[in-house]
Amino acid sequence: MSVVIKNQTLFYRPEPQGQKDQYISYGRVFNPPQGKNQAELMAKLSANPLLMKTFETDLSLAHYGGQDDKLVLIRDGCGLSPLFYAPKDDGYAVAFSLGDLFEVLGSVPPMDEETFFDFVGTHYRYVFRDPGRTFHKGVRQVPAGHALTLSKREPKLERWLDLSFWDEIPTLGAQGAAEKYVSLLDENVLLRLNSLSNEKYAFTVSSGMDSATVAALAYRHLGKPLECWFMAYKDQSDSPYDETKGVNELIKATGWKLNRVDLGAPDLLGETSALMDLTMAPMITVTWLAHYVLAKEAKKAGNSFLFSGLGGDESLAGEFEHFFVFFADLKATGQEQLLNSETQAWIKLHDHPVFKKSPAVRDDWFKRNVDFEKKIIKVDQKRYLAVKEYFDQAWWTELESRQPPVPMAHPYPYFLSNRLYQEMNHETSTPTLWSEALSGQAAGVKGIFPMTSPTLLRLALSSPGTFKYQNGVTKMLLRRALAGILPDSSRLNPVKTGFNAPLDEWLKNPKLIKDVHDLLSSPPFSNLNWLAPGAVDRILTEHKIGQRNHMMLLWPLISAAIFSRKFYG
Repeated sequence: MSVVIKNQTLFYRPEPQGQKDQYISYGRVFNPPQGKNQAELMAKLSANPLLMKTFETDLSLAHYGGQDDKLVLIRDGCGLSPLFYAPKDDGYAVAFSLGDLFEVLGSVPPMDEETFFDFVGTHYRYVFRDPGRTFHKGVRQVPAGHALTLSKREPKLERWLDLSFWDEIPTLGAQGAAEKYVSLLDENVLLRLNSLSNEKYAFTVSSGMDSATVAALAYRHLGKPLECWFMAYKDQSDSPYDETKGVNELIKATGWKLNRVDLGAPDLLGETSALMDLTMAPMITVTWLAHYVLAKEAKKAGNSFLFSGLGGDESLAGEFEHFFVFFADLKATGQEQLLNSETQAWIKLHDHPVFKKSPAVRDDWFKRNVDFEKKIIKVDQKRYLAVKEYFDQAWWTELESRQPPVPMAHPYPYFLSNRLYQEMNHETSTPTLWSEALSGQAAGVKGIFPMTSPTLLRLALSSPGTFKYQNGVTKMLLRRALAGILPDSSRLNPVKTGFNAPLDEWLKNPKLIKDVHDLLSSPPFSNLNWLAPGAVDRILTEHKIGQRNHMMLLWPLISAAIFSRKFYG
């Protein structure tokens, strides 16, 4: 046999033509063509992956064509459904989960040090600077929006996803673009609701715009109170991590049913290790450990799918950093009066005692990160090199020499759109959806993300920043068209909290500090010689006394140490 399929895992070995066509798939097409059964659709997509552009889908598939003896792997447009492959004998193993893949391979491959270099030494944004790599040497993933053909010839990778500039969008004006965006999003929500009509699903909500918008649009179609899930953190009611007030205001305005999952200080090392048994890979941030806890509870309640607003921050410019890039567009186009007024609104609405807002802070960011002459945003060296001092410099230099440069694509006429394109393809969407997919698989729940539709992403990327911002308020592309659909408590709320876990507070617990110290100071992690002498003591002490918040450094170190102990100890 050229192809052996077992439990949604495929082993392909090129052999003479004439074998039977076979396929495996994960995810679904939400608007399938009439008159085509699943096998016919898989064959059609395999023959012409560009047809993926015509569907609303989170489908990933592997299709074997017996007549020409080739295997075509196609990944969904945003990376919502994993698709892994690795060489085995004289063929390839293919699977939608790492555990299934390793079962075919017969063992867990060695760690990929280049990927771990970016995870522990730079920033999680750079883990997928090469979107095809994983944390395991020799194990690849098909990049989102691509098709890979495997045969007796050299592998052939092609991009099917179209995110090219949409000329019509800037001509619509801010209100017209907003109405078109919300209309398309509403269609996407309805398609997914119809596709899941025989399934049990629920909605995740937060105090932010995106998840609330998805839920509000679904509510209009369903006409009944929604089942919603929300992660809260005990003893954090007054912290920046708490979103309870905003969520309660949303639920009060809508009458939806809220399931609140409270997470106190967990057995962080034990629960992370247990989750890794299922994911076979690190979670990129600790938030996804919390997501796993929530997804498990939703699964216990009978849900197999969770609707979410993921994708909105990357397409609609919802992060605080995006203000700087919007300001760069205003400066580059000579809109000085608007630049000054938006800067003052930014300061008024978003100033922070630690992360200060001022024209000087803005201009310093320009100096470090914008090349106005070449019209490109540069890699933020302040972030990239933030923790270099804690690592062995010989290790750093040697690993960095293997790395390809961080890609900084600029296909759009706007600084902001290029920054968002970068995040969608390499920096924030890819690690977020990696963690979402793996933690969701572990809990038996699949995420549903209407805002990741390629059509919506293309519309948002083709919109100038003035469509997305007004008077210091973000996501105007949503807010303008949601009056009467989303409660004003959410629609008009300019504050962004984010779905975060209070890891920095957890890491001040004396027992956890000791356990982390022992973990990082013991083999097999200590044998890797990644950290500089004395770095473990210094990092933990600085964090404990509040000299520096090392949450973003300690989490990848903890993950890497548990990973190495679990699989390579």
